[in-house]
Amino acid sequence: MNIRRPEKIVLLGFLSHFPVAGVAWQTVHYLIGLQRLGFDVYYVEAHGCTPSKLMRSDDDDGALRAATYISEIMTRFGLGDRWAYHAPYPSPRFFGMTESALRDVYASAALLINLHGSHLPTADLTATNRLVYLGTDPVDVEIDLFDQKQESIDYLAPHCAFFSYGENLRKPDCRVPVPRQFDFKPTRQPVVLNFWKDAGGGAASTFTTIGNWKQLGRPVRFQGEVYRWSKHLEFQKVIDLPRRVAQPFELALASYGEADERLLQNKGWRVRPAIEFTLDLDAYREYIGQSRGEFTVAKDQNVRLRSGWFSDRAATYLAAGRPVITQETGFSNLMPTGTGLFAFSTLDEAVAAVEAVNADYEKHRRGAFDVAREFFDHEVVLKRLLDDVGVSFSRPSILADRKREVLPASMRVAPVSRWPTRLAEETIKIALDLPTPSATAKPSGNGASIVIVTHQGLAYTKLCLTALLGNGWDARDELIVVDNASTDGTVGFLRELSQMNPFVKLILNETNRGFAAANTQGIAVAINPYLILLNSDTLVLPGWRDRLLQRLSDASVGLVGPVTNRTCNEAQIDAPYVTYGELEHFARERTIQFDGVSSEIPMLAMYCVALRKEVYEQVGPLDERFEIGMFEDDDYAMRMRVAEYRILCTEDVFVHHFGQASLGELCTNGKYDEIFETNRRRFEMKWGMAWRPHGRRVTPEYRELRERIRQSAADLLPHGARVMVVSKGDEELLNLGGACGLHFPQDGSGDYANVYPADSTEAIAQLESLRSRGAEFLLIPKPAFWWLDFYSDFKVHLESRYRPVMHDDETCVIFDVGGRHG
Repeated sequence: MNIRRPEKIVLLGFLSHFPVAGVAWQTVHYLIGLQRLGFDVYYVEAHGCTPSKLMRSDDDDGALRAATYISEIMTRFGLGDRWAYHAPYPSPRFFGMTESALRDVYASAALLINLHGSHLPTADLTATNRLVYLGTDPVDVEIDLFDQKQESIDYLAPHCAFFSYGENLRKPDCRVPVPRQFDFKPTRQPVVLNFWKDAGGGAASTFTTIGNWKQLGRPVRFQGEVYRWSKHLEFQKVIDLPRRVAQPFELALASYGEADERLLQNKGWRVRPAIEFTLDLDAYREYIGQSRGEFTVAKDQNVRLRSGWFSDRAATYLAAGRPVITQETGFSNLMPTGTGLFAFSTLDEAVAAVEAVNADYEKHRRGAFDVAREFFDHEVVLKRLLDDVGVSFSRPSILADRKREVLPASMRVAPVSRWPTRLAEETIKIALDLPTPSATAKPSGNGASIVIVTHQGLAYTKLCLTALLGNGWDARDELIVVDNASTDGTVGFLRELSQMNPFVKLILNETNRGFAAANTQGIAVAINPYLILLNSDTLVLPGWRDRLLQRLSDASVGLVGPVTNRTCNEAQIDAPYVTYGELEHFARERTIQFDGVSSEIPMLAMYCVALRKEVYEQVGPLDERFEIGMFEDDDYAMRMRVAEYRILCTEDVFVHHFGQASLGELCTNGKYDEIFETNRRRFEMKWGMAWRPHGRRVTPEYRELRERIRQSAADLLPHGARVMVVSKGDEELLNLGGACGLHFPQDGSGDYANVYPADSTEAIAQLESLRSRGAEFLLIPKPAFWWLDFYSDFKVHLESRYRPVMHDDETCVIFDVGGRHG
């Protein structure tokens, strides 16, 4: 089926017929998930069913109550003008969109998704041959088709594509008959993960579930057997579970009576009415988020026929980081079990699953979210559905190419040393052995021009360009590489790169012209309306480019950049990964958690920044007076603000920055400090103001750490003691109550040095110099514990000579350096 690039998608649903939070969340995940893929989404109900559950009497205006209910949900999620309720009886009435607007949407929509099969295929819905059937309860329809029921055949025939939550269909162990008349494709519930981030708190002591206890109707007959719908029959198979494990269980139920409640309570189950919270979306989400996990069962028909059905509610437990133990339906053929998600068929298996979760709860919490991210994320599910229908989408996926290994997942990206930055030998070998990357290009004149300056560092450059071209290169873009007289093989690699990729422009300088001048050279040949300056010691992840450029659609924004693991200001965040695979995982979680979030920032370091070319032409090129580098980014931020442009840090884009790959080499010969001071003076003379070190991002956890350090110093150190603090420039860390805090390392004036010691020898020398001038203690906060690993001889020096006053793995280490020990 070939459909032009879509703009609108209509979701046909059943919110007013089942006005409960679970159905509302199920529907919202489709709407917002599709919207986040770039579609203009509309929600419509035109099924003609009486909204009896919303009506307070037979004479009540059910249509008005239905429209009010739908309007409240749509407005909450920013779709207040994107919904319609069509009540055909007794005379046609339209709420939300007008009749003519609704028909225009039907006619122009790329797809109309018939969620749950909730709508009859009327002429309005089928006129464009874009009506898609999406069945969320497998078995019934498939058996009707097997039995050649004409009513079901006639109902399905006007649809153009068919989907089912029966994901195990066609697998050897699945007994659900495969429809011959229609090509049913598997799908599952999408979840917008950040809706469930931090959904609840508390002790999380109780396994819970939410559902109906008894539903005696809708039995299914197939090949001489009867398959039941009601879940109470399956719960009876594990009803003794609470007596087998020391673990509380609670069932939030509808459709149960006093006898049912007594039976369950006598067996150790807690029971509460689901109605207490299932009418409210927030209360429903909080209930799930405050649970220890979900323990539940499936319907008999899904269990014995092994349809592969998986609960949309269970998917939200997983997204909230709550482990799920559920009855096997064949879903274990489709997703991993054993960490965060368990399938059981017997009481003994259920007991074992509960015990496994409780043996390492945090592991299974992480595993639950991993399953949600890998299998239920809205991009994973909806991209597959759209691909199966033949619809492309405009917004790039953060999960693009995730299954194809761009760089080895086990490759270490954390440096083994700093100042200068040094990579592990195995990482260098992997980098140098990488083939020259290539990508397709369709220059259109409306993409981005990405400028990279190189000088030596072949391993970094190969890693950078492999990630850049492998993680979703946009065919509209051009790549401009300016090399500053490299002699380590970089030039040969770049020549081969440009020969293999016609979108690459290569400029080779005979001398090192410095960062500013080289970028100016590159921008001078750029043809696109957007510019991105990217360091050669970075690794970009899927979706990075588009999320940066999206912020530039705001004319008030002049410069945008990502968050990172290493930079000089508030754009640096805690990033506890070591390998490339862990980096990918971390970046995906970050994007999901902070989707669409930006924050203003005083300055962006130019390891990765984007701007419109028209803004660059207004503000002007980077100032070449800063020569080889440093302070040109501070200067450019000042010029942006003078031109009254905003500077944004995009919280949902994470770019790995090795940092100091080139400039760090200057530490080995003492030139770094010289260049830093020279350029600082140049900056201060140009702007007539003193330069101040940049701020750092302060999280609540870091504030708590500061307070613990302050209290520890007050409790343990003499009043007036002079304490060296590995501060990274944080003045607040020097506030030690009665003690006097000193930056370590520091420059000649006592300010933070802004550069780490080159090695242990230099670290020891700086320590002993300050000690000889009266420093009595050394305090190393938790974020600086890496000093004791990296400067290993420095650690030996401390531990062999000086008495430890305090060693708290969650706070700090303090050494008494005022006298020798032993």
